[in-house]
Amino acid sequence: MYRLTYILFVITLIVRPVFGQSLGAFTDYDKNFIVFDDGNFRQLEFQEVKSFAVGSGCVAYVTNGGHLKAYANHISYNVSPSVDNYTITDNLFTFRVGSQLYVFEQGNKRLLSGFTGQFLVGDSVVAFIDTNKHYFSIYSDGRVTELADIIVGNDAQFWVGANTVAFVDMHDILRLVCGDRVYELFNVIDGIKVRLGRNVGAFVDYSDGAFRIFYDGELNDIEQFTPKSFKCGYEQVAFVNSMENFRLFSKGELYDISGFAPDMYDLNRKILVYSLQGQFFTYIDGEQYLVENYVPQSYSIKGNLLTYIDQNGYLAVFEDGEKHILSYGPVNDYRAVGDVVVFNEGLNTTKIYYNGKIYKK
Repeated sequence: MYRLTYILFVITLIVRPVFGQSLGAFTDYDKNFIVFDDGNFRQLEFQEVKSFAVGSGCVAYVTNGGHLKAYANHISYNVSPSVDNYTITDNLFTFRVGSQLYVFEQGNKRLLSGFTGQFLVGDSVVAFIDTNKHYFSIYSDGRVTELADIIVGNDAQFWVGANTVAFVDMHDILRLVCGDRVYELFNVIDGIKVRLGRNVGAFVDYSDGAFRIFYDGELNDIEQFTPKSFKCGYEQVAFVNSMENFRLFSKGELYDISGFAPDMYDLNRKILVYSLQGQFFTYIDGEQYLVENYVPQSYSIKGNLLTYIDQNGYLAVFEDGEKHILSYGPVNDYRAVGDVVVFNEGLNTTKIYYNGKIYKK
């Protein structure tokens, strides 16, 4: 366990819900763009949109004419007459026009940088390099913080998690921004591998091969040797160690999931899914569940839902320890965002699963 040094900045990386709804969106059989909002359907566009993305409480889309629009808090917004790319996460909507990087929240757009180089977006944080000032900056909770004593080039090494940011400074020190502190972790000599989640970070230091996890202000030595693989979620890290044991670090505690490596595993938020000997499992809040005696052909873990196509071709969700069938017919497509599942079945019929109910337009 390491004693860490840290620098205090006027910065707060907390989970502040910018959006507060559960939404879904789809294009219907007439090419109209429809949004699902808490049990109600609303038609936003009468022409097919070029693209769209859905977060927990915001829908962003590019119209047929190339305009960027948004729907949040029951209101439609004209965001920008043009856009190069855009990103929706649980709590943020960011977009870029040329070299300009913006964030859109509470009905307004805000310019983060007019000269944007590299940038990454997490659930509630944006990390970016201003190529004019040559500063590495962070946006969170309505504020931009310039790490003024960290001057970097445009090829800087940095990583973003849900609400965490890690970066290598000009002195080759790996630092981690979490909460209102910037922690100094260790000197980077031969390179590193980094994975970040919410309030947690996992690292392999190539100088000694050790595997370390940051949590609750401390950097913990977990394994002496480099793991085969590792993934981060909400205050959790799942990994397969060098001996091929499957383990989970969760809120400061270390659990042995299996004495041998899974065929596959995935971690999103608090849901861990994995397959062992042809069986499909999930591990949630300290409980292991056998979901199916086979591995589904496709699955999605979003919000509190595990959504998948079962062996009968039916669309199912695993929620609160129980399986529920959403469709008993062939499903053409499905998308899960937050706790909403949008699926299309039959001859192009779109339905919504939300809060234990199925809605049809």
